[in-house]
Amino acid sequence: MTQEGSIMTEGCRDSWLCRTDRLGNDELCALMAKVDRHGPQALQQLLAKVKPLLKAFYEGQVQAGRARREEVEGLIQEAFMVLQQRRADYDPSVPFRAWLIAIARDTLLYHWHNQGNDASVAAPLNAVLRAV
Repeated sequence: MTQEGSIMTEGCRDSWLCRTDRLGNDELCALMAKVDRHGPQALQQLLAKVKPLLKAFYEGQVQAGRARREEVEGLIQEAFMVLQQRRADYDPSVPFRAWLIAIARDTLLYHWHNQGNDASVAAPLNAVLRAV
């Protein structure tokens, strides 16, 4: 392995997206179902499990220059509010992470639009984020 490859691997070790102990789609779907049955406590548990995934997504957007570091926490909160609003629309046959990242992407695009950013920049941003 090259030194560069080693550095990339080491940087990935601490990333939430690279961790092997994260919940799988089945477990995340079960948490979604639990929210319907157990209310606010289960909702807090779901937030605790998805927050690192949302944070990793938005930090990637910061690194790509599509968001500012100081916006990350607000974007996470907005995305979680959207998740709550769309919870009843979730289809368990769809991978949870894909659904969550679609919400994160839509939240970023909405935020980008509301900041008055140029539409000529938002269109390529949308294309890039849809590929994620």
